[in-house]
Amino acid sequence: MKEAYPAFAADAQVWVRHAMSLLEGNDVRLRYTTIDNAPDGREVHWNSAWAWTIAGAGKIHHLITGQPLLGSIERATIWLNPVVHFTLIVLLSAWATNRGGLIVGLLVVGTTVSSDRIYEGFFPGYVDHHGLLTLSVCGLVLGAMFMGGGWWQKSDGTNARILPASAEEARSAAVFSALCGALGLWVSAASVIPPVALVGIAALAANVLHGRSAAKQGATFDPEVWRLWGRVGAAASAVFYLLEYFPQHLSFRLEPNHPLHALAWLGGGELVAELSKRWLGRKEDQWENLKGLAWPLLAVGAVPAVIIIGGPKVFSVLDPFMSHLHNDYIQEFLPIWRTFRGFSTMAIIQTAGVGSLPLIAAIATLSYHRRQSSILLCYMTLAAFAFIALAVWQSRWLLNATGPQIALAIVVLAAWTVHLRAVWRWSIIVAAIAAFMIPGIALRYVGATTQLSGKQVSPGDANATLNRDIAAILRASQPQGEIVLLASPNASTGIAYYGRFKTLGTLYWENTAGLKAAASILGAQTEQEAATLIQKHKVTHIALVAQENFIEQYYRLLHPNAKDEDVRKCFGLKILSDKVVPQWLQMLPYSVPDDLATIKPTVMLFKVTFGQSMPEALYHVALAQIAGGFIDEGERVIDQLIKIAPQLPEPWLRKGELLFTRHAWAESAEHTLKGITLSAANVRSTLYGEAAAAFYKQNQHALAAQIYRGAIMEQATIDHVSYLGWILATSPDDSVRNAKDALQLAELAVKADPASASAFSVLSAALAENGRLPEAANAADRAVANSAIRKDAPGIQQEFADRLATLRAGKPLRFPVPAAPSGPAR
Repeated sequence: MKEAYPAFAADAQVWVRHAMSLLEGNDVRLRYTTIDNAPDGREVHWNSAWAWTIAGAGKIHHLITGQPLLGSIERATIWLNPVVHFTLIVLLSAWATNRGGLIVGLLVVGTTVSSDRIYEGFFPGYVDHHGLLTLSVCGLVLGAMFMGGGWWQKSDGTNARILPASAEEARSAAVFSALCGALGLWVSAASVIPPVALVGIAALAANVLHGRSAAKQGATFDPEVWRLWGRVGAAASAVFYLLEYFPQHLSFRLEPNHPLHALAWLGGGELVAELSKRWLGRKEDQWENLKGLAWPLLAVGAVPAVIIIGGPKVFSVLDPFMSHLHNDYIQEFLPIWRTFRGFSTMAIIQTAGVGSLPLIAAIATLSYHRRQSSILLCYMTLAAFAFIALAVWQSRWLLNATGPQIALAIVVLAAWTVHLRAVWRWSIIVAAIAAFMIPGIALRYVGATTQLSGKQVSPGDANATLNRDIAAILRASQPQGEIVLLASPNASTGIAYYGRFKTLGTLYWENTAGLKAAASILGAQTEQEAATLIQKHKVTHIALVAQENFIEQYYRLLHPNAKDEDVRKCFGLKILSDKVVPQWLQMLPYSVPDDLATIKPTVMLFKVTFGQSMPEALYHVALAQIAGGFIDEGERVIDQLIKIAPQLPEPWLRKGELLFTRHAWAESAEHTLKGITLSAANVRSTLYGEAAAAFYKQNQHALAAQIYRGAIMEQATIDHVSYLGWILATSPDDSVRNAKDALQLAELAVKADPASASAFSVLSAALAENGRLPEAANAADRAVANSAIRKDAPGIQQEFADRLATLRAGKPLRFPVPAAPSGPAR
């Protein structure tokens, strides 16, 4: 996986993994995953239809482009959201146009296109369900608006009107509203149940406050509208539940869609109808047949009753751990003023100021006209106010508050223009559309073009690249087999996505067990406790990113009354802050890429290796220190290892490399040769060759020759023989050249491979060094011929030809720069 996602799109990465799982045939419905809560996995209660939509988009991209299917799913996320956004706006605006005319349809288009919150939900690559939820709530509220809140009034013969013209018109709008709400429940019940409830409660409140005045103005309340709304919503949500869960996955989980929610919706519609009818009817009839209210009250009360009885088993947010997590640490559950801390001034003005204009205008209109105002204006004002109050309480409701604001804007404009001539009405509406659309679109355009022209990447967006880089390092440490990652919740999602790893703690209510497991490990008070839990959950790797490590938060979630000194004893903090690494953790070398240095992350990566000795553990710590730029600290550890474990080859080799970078050539060669002789027999030949080549490129010909001689004494390969012969014949250092030995080595190389161009090139150099220039030219000519026969690259053939020309000119070959034979053992 390689696609970069916006900083806020962690959920999109999980959706993509779920879509991949469906395509890989794990199930037809999205009910289970193994991506977190390792090793057991967990339930999933996300919408299968949306996961299949993502998978289907990837399949289409794959068929058109021929790219690998998994990569196509990633690429499809870029265009899928804009396509879905456009399609839903067309459907919603077409329905609004059919109900309220062209002006209303244009208003719906203008507001839904320009709304920052709706745009955010359909941002390219952000294939989460928030955009679907925002527009489903928008449809729910627009439908409630067009059904007049249950009121209708005969038209006065003009085209301009506010309330539905008949009960039938109101009822058909109720069906649309209910279907949109039910669709939202299918996508995410937790996000849509409050909007459904507020639509009904606001209507009841409006009837109490303004209903009798509306009746005096000639409007008629039809309780059957609300009964129909409740019945259709309940029936549709029940059908969606059966599609998602029947028959294998029936359970009492009330966080997602459930028949009890459908029952509550049915009862809620009945309560709005019955209580409104009683309030608006004769006083003597208000208290008759109270038994008729019993079943809707029981239906509405069933959900809270089951939650109270079942507790966290049926509603996970009641778990103290999850409740504390949501209320204190997850951004979307925080109050709006805390969210605004991360907004620019212009964004705050756009969100809190411009976004509240419809409500301000509606309150002003109601205050001015008082009882002459429409019941619909009162209803939509109450609804919008309730949704905004929700958003102030938790910022995640900002998205769902968009629909009521759009509906309220339409009603306010209708109230202002209903009695105006068509030309004035159109002028005001066009101006309002421009006022809604231009600022938001202009700000987005300016912001996007500024970022693109300046090649700006926010720190949050850069984290996606960091996670991808970390995933590559972890996989390189274990090329085969399953990786189970322990990290912070955000890092778990991002890193595991790019590596397709399993992990433990991710911020989903279905993953309470995984979050608690991750918290227990990182918050363990002893290494042994952590080791036991790591073995239990089969953790193979740990990634700690200091800037968002979440270790203290994890510990306080498990121990709300913990003291600071207890927090400092956490297993994770002892590693991250105190650098106390247990012997069974192999530290992985990692250096943050230069292009990510601006975000200044501190990253520590580990592989769980319970069989690791202490010297091996120290060695890997030293490598990590050196890779991270702490070279002096790492070198001190290597020096210590050479003293306490002189039999290990790696410290000698790494010390040689460090000395090499400081141009301490002789000491470097000494340590390198010592490390090579201690290494396994099957790798020594390669190590000799790499070391000698490195010294040769630095014009340290004597040391390169020394290393090649050591290699030949152990095992005379044609590579080593050829390279040593070349150095002894061509080095500009008189003390290094040895004509006799060079010729013997060259003859051995030619005998070993008579078809090698490089071997004859070495022979030509050796013959020239021995003063036998005619023979040298003949050998060089043979090298040119062999190179042509083997169809070497043009550059290599030209190199051999140049050497031939030098020899024919009567000159010996000298190479003071790195120009060893081109592949001496071809």
